[in-house]
Amino acid sequence: MWTYNACRALIRAAGKTPWPESVPPDERPVIQEALARPPAPDQFYCIKTHLQVPVGQEHMRIICNYRDVRDAMLSYMRFMKCSFEKGLAAAIGFMGLTDHYLQSRHPHVLPIRYDRITSHPQETIREIMDFLSLQVGRAEIESIALEYSREEVARRLKKLESVQLDANGRVKGEGRPGEYSAVQNLDGSFRVYDYATGFQTNHISSGKDGDWREVLTGEQQAELLAATSEWLTRYGFGL
Repeated sequence: MWTYNACRALIRAAGKTPWPESVPPDERPVIQEALARPPAPDQFYCIKTHLQVPVGQEHMRIICNYRDVRDAMLSYMRFMKCSFEKGLAAAIGFMGLTDHYLQSRHPHVLPIRYDRITSHPQETIREIMDFLSLQVGRAEIESIALEYSREEVARRLKKLESVQLDANGRVKGEGRPGEYSAVQNLDGSFRVYDYATGFQTNHISSGKDGDWREVLTGEQQAELLAATSEWLTRYGFGL
């Protein structure tokens, strides 16, 4: 979500309009719309997806974030409140998605490692700016990095915790439905979804890289490594 919101902010700072205006929980209709017709003048389709879309179309630029899949899996388990088995299935999907976008090494695909975002946010924003052929000043880049710093995102997520849901996952309070909705977790509980950013409660869900070594059992770690070691080596992550 950091990359997605940084892209939208860069587009606005360059005097253009990201579309859709709000962030839909289901991006499939938006992808179909974007593939069916060109954007309006000074408009950018800006879509976040976990789906595989075609690589290599002349008008399309794809930014692919990738992370040590063991950390990504634990983050998913905490975020979705699911079992190890479902987390492992998700990890296998993450690896396939990364391979789809990155193995072709297409010049219209920009790979960004998660740890680069956390260690060099301003440099990453500049890299995205150049990749999208946008012109944005240094002050705007610094402002975007600050707006989506881990501390600021945590503050935004804390605010989402004040949004109340009823037992059926409906947002309570007048005016709230236009800003927020609820998404169901795999355990049947609900989390709050912010249409302005796509952020959701519990979105920053893993404390630090390597937590999986402390949280998963030895048997689970062995099963995870058997499924991921080839992929981890291919993308430069230590075992």
